[in-house]
Amino acid sequence: MPGTGGATVLDDLPEWIVVEEILVRLPPKDILRCRAVRRWWHTATSTDKFMLDHHRRQPLLPILSHVVVPQKARLLFSFDAGAGQQKLCPVVRTYDYGKLQAACDGLLVVSHGSMTDKFICNPVTRKSARLAKPQAQRGFYHQIIGFYRHQPSRGEFRVLWISRPTTYNSYDTNYRTFYYVIVVGSDNTRCIRQGCIPQPTSSPPSLDLALRRGLPDSSQYPPVHHRGGLHWRLRRYHGSDADYIMVFNTAAETFRLMCRPARLGNCLHESLLEMDDTLALCSICSDKHTIDFWVLQDYDAETWSFKHRINLIGVDPSALVDPEVIIAPSMAVLSGGEMLIRFTHRGVLHFDVDGKFLGYVKSQDGQEINLWVTGHYLQESIIPGPLFHEMREDDGANQEPPFFVGL
Repeated sequence: MPGTGGATVLDDLPEWIVVEEILVRLPPKDILRCRAVRRWWHTATSTDKFMLDHHRRQPLLPILSHVVVPQKARLLFSFDAGAGQQKLCPVVRTYDYGKLQAACDGLLVVSHGSMTDKFICNPVTRKSARLAKPQAQRGFYHQIIGFYRHQPSRGEFRVLWISRPTTYNSYDTNYRTFYYVIVVGSDNTRCIRQGCIPQPTSSPPSLDLALRRGLPDSSQYPPVHHRGGLHWRLRRYHGSDADYIMVFNTAAETFRLMCRPARLGNCLHESLLEMDDTLALCSICSDKHTIDFWVLQDYDAETWSFKHRINLIGVDPSALVDPEVIIAPSMAVLSGGEMLIRFTHRGVLHFDVDGKFLGYVKSQDGQEINLWVTGHYLQESIIPGPLFHEMREDDGANQEPPFFVGL
């Protein structure tokens, strides 16, 4: 690409075509390079409209994890199967078994080094800042359970935390779980709900019971972002909440329960996904060899319908040497309805939209490596993140942290 004073083949084109038809289609990394070429390219690609239009064009890529045991490191990859080719791109590397905690609109929350230190970062712009957390309380521990945009406040990034006692006793009437929201860039902690023993007049009591038991850590069981809400499949308990999905309305910041498919029957494990802009529930059947897919046909009426079944027996005989080693499946959806599924210790399998086995996800050099499906997604973004432009140089926002390795 020529210097700032050189002519290009784009000079004869109207500026709006260059911006709205050419630059907007470039990968995020190339946009950042273009900004260093010409001043007006920098200006044109820095408007809110351009950055939002560019972000909407980026695919939603599942994030896979590879643990390197000797180094106590975790390498995160984004996976793209566009144009019929698998592409595994390194994103970040954390040490001391640091984890990807949450993801939203191109931003990641990761723990690095000490598990108590969490950072919000943009892998494209390679900017990061330390994330505030609730104040420590004796006998309680904190976990991130959600990360979202709050549209009524013009899209503020907010983190949903849960604070719960270090020991759980279902018979302890004083047991409480607290749900907090922290706006990224603020140290103010706001309690929005507490789970407790429901009173006789509470309605519905199962909501209070489910909130009291607590929602899962997003690093292991991230919620599904769908229709302005965060959705969790509740873990099975001996209670009335076993057949429900928890929904957090990110605008009103309130909780409610949603019914799961009534005809789901007995299954070993269930997980939620978003498929073709529809909420879906996938379950591995009690025979350990089939996975059923249900979709929420009518979101408001909570009407589910059966979509299809994947038979794991016919996938790859070498993957099912010992059926007893089949683990709870972790899944991710690719654009076009293709699937990534991990159900054995061998690796991640790639299926097409009809459930046909396409092969194992391999490393860039074609080798099989031990990958895990995190359940998180990355949609690359050049939009400036919260905090990054406000932090001083000595705060570290402009100093590239050691966990950026890709993009």
